[in-house]
Amino acid sequence: MKKHKLVKFMIIMILIIYTSAYYVASSGYYEYHMQAKTILTNEKIKEFEQDVKNNENIDVKNYLPSDEINYTNKLSYLVNNISNEGTKITRKIMKFVFKRLRYLVED
Repeated sequence: MKKHKLVKFMIIMILIIYTSAYYVASSGYYEYHMQAKTILTNEKIKEFEQDVKNNENIDVKNYLPSDEINYTNKLSYLVNNISNEGTKITRKIMKFVFKRLRYLVED
C-alpha cells in the first residue's frame, strides 16, 4: 500500500507542477518580462543616440544594466547540488533503460 500512496503522490505533484507551468505560460508572465526588458533596451538606445548627437563621451557601461543581484545562499547551493545529483542519477537510469530496450529491439 505504501508504494501505491507514493505513486499517487508523485502523480499529483507532477500534475500540480504542470498546471502551474501552464498557467505561467498562458498568463503571459514571461512575455511581460521580456517586453519590459525590450522597453529598457529601447530607452537606452535613444539615450545613446542622443549622446552621439551631443558629442558626449560614450562609455558602454552607461548603457548596459548593471543591477545584478546575487541571490546565492546556502539553501540555493543545497538545492543546486541536489538538482545536479538528481540529474546524474536520472541520466544513469535512462542509459540503463535504453540499453535494455536496445537489446530487446536488436533480438
